Amino acid sequence: MEGNQQPPPGGNTSNATPGLVGVSFLLATALFAYGVRIYTRIRPIFKLAATDYITSCAGCADVYDSFCELVTLVILLTAIHLGVSGYDYYISPTTRIKLLKLLFALGLPSFWASSLTRISIGSMLLRLPISNIWRVTLWILVVIQIAMPIGANVFQLLQCRPIHAWWEQVPGSVCWTARTSQNYGYIYAAIGTASDLVFAIMPVHLFWSLHRPVMERILVSVLMGFGIIAAVAGVMKIYHISAWNPREVTFRDWVPLLWWYRVEEIGLIVAACAPFLKPLIERVLHRFGASRFRFVTIRLNTIRSDEENTARDSEKTDYSMQRISEVEQSAQQDRGQTASIVSSDIHSNNEVKYQKEQDYVEV
Repeated sequence: MEGNQQPPPGGNTSNATPGLVGVSFLLATALFAYGVRIYTRIRPIFKLAATDYITSCAGCADVYDSFCELVTLVILLTAIHLGVSGYDYYISPTTRIKLLKLLFALGLPSFWASSLTRISIGSMLLRLPISNIWRVTLWILVVIQIAMPIGANVFQLLQCRPIHAWWEQVPGSVCWTARTSQNYGYIYAAIGTASDLVFAIMPVHLFWSLHRPVMERILVSVLMGFGIIAAVAGVMKIYHISAWNPREVTFRDWVPLLWWYRVEEIGLIVAACAPFLKPLIERVLHRFGASRFRFVTIRLNTIRSDEENTARDSEKTDYSMQRISEVEQSAQQDRGQTASIVSSDIHSNNEVKYQKEQDYVEV
């Protein structure tokens, strides 16, 4: 408790409850989607082969991004238990040091949680038949996601010299200014938000051009578009970064920013695992009477799905068959007439020849 502060009106209330409820619901959704994804990759055939990890690193990201996120949530919940979401008036100097240590440790795995999930999504998209422009764009984003957490961890370790000056007063220590930390936070959040938008929009662009039923394309677009949640969280992070000032600690103002980081990370996990929910959702829709998804039949580069076009095609076919029959009948009549003429000529020639023979006999 700080002696130069006045007790806040209303007592030591917490502002962590709304974020805790929302993040808990989103986390339950992410864990369910993650479980379905792992199940579909090991049943009925075990697909987590060594080549799968080596070629795309998607399997590694699937495991470690969830592990990093769970570690991050445990640290954050511990900090909330110690009073990070309350007023500084009720936080003792010893607890303040503990909280700063926890928040320092919080940043180390949290940056990896979001980047590994983006790598997982990018690796999944690289397996699709895409154009070279999209492929190069995805590889650039994957490389950026590898560099981002490394740079963030280095930045965090170099903010103060010595490092323990980050959470306690050290004579002669040198720390970067709050403005420098905030500027780095703006850049980091902007790059992450732009990446989330690309990972969310690109699958919609790819799947919407496929010749599949409209309902299936909408379903896949919605499932792959869960990255929009992370993009929205990134925008909210940019809005709340101004409250981040490790040199003038006001823990309560940091809580919204900390929650939006968690929303972004968990939203990315949902986006990476949601496409594997498609078979399950398709079976549920089929039980409610919806037809199973099938390829749309394509004729002459057009999609024929209405009864009018089908009837028109049938009339054209009948007309063509009728014309062919008429032509064949005409040809048969022509052949008959020709044969009759030839037969008449032969008969006439025979009569002339017989008459000449009779004349010769009489002579």
